[in-house]
Amino acid sequence: MERPLVSIVIPVYNGADYLKETIESALAQTYERIEVLVINDGSTDGGATAEIARSFGSRIRYYEKPNGGVSTALNLGIDKMRGEWFSWLSHDDLYEPEKVNDQVEELLKLGDQAERYILSCGTTLIDEAGAPIHRPRRQLKGAYTNEAMFDYLLLKACLSGCALLIPKRALEQVGGFPTTYRYIQDWVCWVDLALSGYQFKVTTAPHSKTRIHAKQQTKKIADLAPIETARFFEQLFVRLDATNSVTTPQIKTVFKAVYRSTDPEVREDLLQRFDGPRHLSRMEQQRLNVSAAIYQRLLTFYRGMMNLRYR
Repeated sequence: MERPLVSIVIPVYNGADYLKETIESALAQTYERIEVLVINDGSTDGGATAEIARSFGSRIRYYEKPNGGVSTALNLGIDKMRGEWFSWLSHDDLYEPEKVNDQVEELLKLGDQAERYILSCGTTLIDEAGAPIHRPRRQLKGAYTNEAMFDYLLLKACLSGCALLIPKRALEQVGGFPTTYRYIQDWVCWVDLALSGYQFKVTTAPHSKTRIHAKQQTKKIADLAPIETARFFEQLFVRLDATNSVTTPQIKTVFKAVYRSTDPEVREDLLQRFDGPRHLSRMEQQRLNVSAAIYQRLLTFYRGMMNLRYR
């Protein structure tokens, strides 16, 4: 395959604090065949965000739209991009200069199969000033089938959106980022890609920097997480036809995720409505109950320690 044009899409809402540095990191890519699109999602900061974006002139392509959430901004970027590959960069995060180049090199190794793959690189955490944050994190590496990535996304962790390189046609196939979710839209999109048969290749080279700071939009709407997660599990059960289908590995995975990621009341409702006892033996249910309780205690302890250290 030839070296493709890569579109770096930066959605931004009231992002004057970090946007300049973010755009500069996109423009500093050593890979030459890039374009940078900045999508202003209806910022209400008196034009501060717009002024920063416009200061880059013709080096970027700049669009403004009414506020509709990050999914709508990303989808506009997908619609406007000219590249064959999509790279998301949040307005407060950064790319290392080799991010796109190294991922394109991985694409070239895949040859004719490249367009069936989603690529992911390693990430590091930084604070408001750009200083490193050292936090225990899961390190994923290697090639993953769509089935293996489906299990990983539901039972272990999400992938960092800013670490990915995705074929535009893949995003078009799944309808872009879902606009009915405001907190878990990236996770939902990755699951959709896995269910659509896309493979994943993951490297650990830390080419993306995720900034942790007090003004993050996700922190402001974190209360949506359990509500949206329960709704997504319900939609997955419907999609997989859990009430009528024979038991499949994917249906079992969703039930395991329900135990892991929902509270007991939601769990019992989903088990009843989608015929959980037919898909899970009594022993499996007991084992999942115990593991869910242990996991939630460990997660609460971990979050408490991290909040204490990085508050």
